[in-house]
Amino acid sequence: MFRSIFTVSGFTLMSRVLGFARDVLIAKYLGAGATADVWVAAFRLPNLFRRIFGEGAFNAAFVPMYSGRLEEKGEKAADDFARRTLSVMGVILLVVSALAFIFMEPLMKATNWGFAPEDGRLALAVPAGRITIGYLFFICLVAGVSGVLNSRRVFAAPAFAYVVLNIVFLAALLAVIPVAGEPLTVLCWAVLVSGLLQLAVVVGASVKRQVNLTPRRPKLDADVKKVGKLMGPGLVSAGVQQLNLIIGQAVASYQIGAVSLIFYADRINQLPLGLLGIALGTVLLPEITRQLRGQNPEGARATMYQGMEIAMLFSLPAVAAMIVIPGPIMHALFVNGEFTAPAAREAGWVLAAFALGTPAYVLARVLQPAYFAREDTKTPMRFTIISTLVNLVLVYPMFRWLGPTGCALATSAAGWVNVTLLWTGLRGADFMKMMPGFLSRIGRIVLASVIMGGGIWFAAEWVKPWIMTDGNFVGRVSVLLALVVVGVALYFAAVFATRVYTVAELKSRLRR
Repeated sequence: MFRSIFTVSGFTLMSRVLGFARDVLIAKYLGAGATADVWVAAFRLPNLFRRIFGEGAFNAAFVPMYSGRLEEKGEKAADDFARRTLSVMGVILLVVSALAFIFMEPLMKATNWGFAPEDGRLALAVPAGRITIGYLFFICLVAGVSGVLNSRRVFAAPAFAYVVLNIVFLAALLAVIPVAGEPLTVLCWAVLVSGLLQLAVVVGASVKRQVNLTPRRPKLDADVKKVGKLMGPGLVSAGVQQLNLIIGQAVASYQIGAVSLIFYADRINQLPLGLLGIALGTVLLPEITRQLRGQNPEGARATMYQGMEIAMLFSLPAVAAMIVIPGPIMHALFVNGEFTAPAAREAGWVLAAFALGTPAYVLARVLQPAYFAREDTKTPMRFTIISTLVNLVLVYPMFRWLGPTGCALATSAAGWVNVTLLWTGLRGADFMKMMPGFLSRIGRIVLASVIMGGGIWFAAEWVKPWIMTDGNFVGRVSVLLALVVVGVALYFAAVFATRVYTVAELKSRLRR
């Protein structure tokens, strides 16, 4: 399990590093103004549907059923089930993509309330959205095929597919935009091309491993109907979860540049969530499903607690850094071209607000598989609805008070409500019996993160003249990387000093 987690995390790290380079170049060309707001709106729309239909509702329903079929009836029966299900999904995606293309203008208005005809953003956003919406079809099929491969313990190809997205973007930014001179249109077409290539990667991996996913004539048989029935609550849950992001973006769109500030800050905030939360959720769902189907609830519970320990061990120090030095992080990484120092300062406050909720979102990714593995998609749906109501109540007054930082704080508060409910629900179902030493270990991880946070705050104050300049991008990033190295060394020294793990225990875990 740990090897699989680090395989996914390794490729996710590669994707995030390339994604960082992509975002730096986008910030250089678009800055944090009206055009950047339009780009964020066009890029987020297909990703919104992907998280609802693909990684959210569909995989939550499909992966446990496919894993169960694989465990009980073998590969041929499992693959036949996948072919039937993915064929129906493909038709549904085509219909949804076509409807979104036709009704793009009301969609943009619904997700960006502040885009008005007079400021020009709506006129740009509609054609941009019509180009990027085709990505929805490809990436949701990528998520479905990835679910099949993950259930067979093939994690590298699905994780690498997301690296392809950023490779295509970098090619467009470095080779096409300097010639074409029209960054917004080129970026939108890059989204569409990357979707096709990502699908080719996972389909190629399935063919190599002799997984038969040849399309069939779509038919609503009993298995497909069961997937649909399980997807129902998942659609609501994933949709409501994405509603948190939509609401934040929609409210922020009243201030020109706020949407893009939130986007850039969230890209850094997503690093621990992407490296750990998504990797853990991807690996834990089929793993816990197998253990529960094999009548091993104690093994499933131990797997869950180990996942939470690993999540906190590697996410909390990142969170501490984003809280204590958010301004220097955003300044070092993004100030260039159209992206100015004042924009970086404001984006830093947004980053710190997001970071307060990052542990909750990482833990939610770890806890949700315990529900999905038992084919319970209704309970997480109810919890997500409650957390979204919290966000709805908080976001507008917080935006009026603190601007885009308030939107991020409302999202963080909603995340903590959700994870508290998930934990309480599993405790009530007698699944989360406390493992010996768990709370003590988590407390020591928190202490080690606080020690590290204090250390890099003092170090950042010392190197501020070199990191907060407007020029010398390479020098700024080099100083930031030096801070990272100091932080990592200080953190693991504190981990060993507080005996979270001994050196031998940590080596043994990572080796396993």
